[in-house]
Amino acid sequence: MLSKENRLTKNKYFQYIYKKGEKVSSANITVVFAPTKLKPIKIGITVNNKIGDAVVRNKVKRRLRAILRSLLKDLNQKYNYVIVVRPSIINLDFLEIKKELKYVLKKGNLLNESI
Repeated sequence: MLSKENRLTKNKYFQYIYKKGEKVSSANITVVFAPTKLKPIKIGITVNNKIGDAVVRNKVKRRLRAILRSLLKDLNQKYNYVIVVRPSIINLDFLEIKKELKYVLKKGNLLNESI
């Protein structure tokens, strides 16, 4: 679980990031990021209703939160993030999701090079 101070919860913040932010995508994950002056950074996760039932959606969110918690210190601290997943993500296991999320973050220069 991400700590409370790192969670993006309000709809208006999600909408701001969608409108003002930039996107970086892969086959299963899209990362939308927008500049922020807030410290610490905030991260939101969006899982569409088309992705399985509630059990499957929660499983995907739990996996993403665990991955993000391990990458939190290496993320660019100048941005807030929204992670959007596509339905094909349910076919991936934990390590594949982690690999793809790292790929997307590196593609957008959002992750420190030390990883």
